[in-house]
Amino acid sequence: MEAHTCKPSKINKDLSSLHILDLIKCKYEVLCDKNNSRYYAIPAYPAKGVLYVTEKSPNYISGQVRMRARDDGRYPYNYLDMIDHIFGSENNTIEVCSRSVEGRNESSSPYAPFTVDINPSLKPDYVADAQKLDGISSGIFNRWRGDPPYNDKTAREMYGTELPSPIRLLEAGARVCKPGSLMFLHGNSYQPCPKGVKRIGCIDISMVSINEVRFLNI
Repeated sequence: MEAHTCKPSKINKDLSSLHILDLIKCKYEVLCDKNNSRYYAIPAYPAKGVLYVTEKSPNYISGQVRMRARDDGRYPYNYLDMIDHIFGSENNTIEVCSRSVEGRNESSSPYAPFTVDINPSLKPDYVADAQKLDGISSGIFNRWRGDPPYNDKTAREMYGTELPSPIRLLEAGARVCKPGSLMFLHGNSYQPCPKGVKRIGCIDISMVSINEVRFLNI
């Protein structure tokens, strides 16, 4: 495939119909092959990698990035910054299985999320089972993020709980979010969606320091 910049007059005509591109807040490149079939390359800054949307699948974003892992169940380096760079920052976010993520009670940032964790010693904004989110009203958040434990051993030793169900996490998250909200699930597999949740992307994450692969399900 020969990649080159497409002619602007042919690009601009189509951009308004591309759902995913309407969500992208950063700059991206428009490329096409020798048959003039377009695709859109999005730098995964500050992570290393490229995401892309194709002309034939304008409602789906995919790609591969490389990040360095962190210990103690924390997000990998540049993960949250990458999401904010590509999709924009959101000050009305709920963060479940929050663990070390600072919430509104702990952070002075206007973009600090409303954190939920089942362990009160981690000082989340709200102590609850993220699979239910009891006590939280429906349809009040604009964004959902989650980084649950990946196996039974980690769930027991790091969180002191049983391994949560990703499907139930997404169901509960969808309930407390407004229709059309973005949901970002960090995990170790491609995650099927529950009823009422539409998949719009899956990003492969190579964890170079531990030689493992994670996935950002969107």
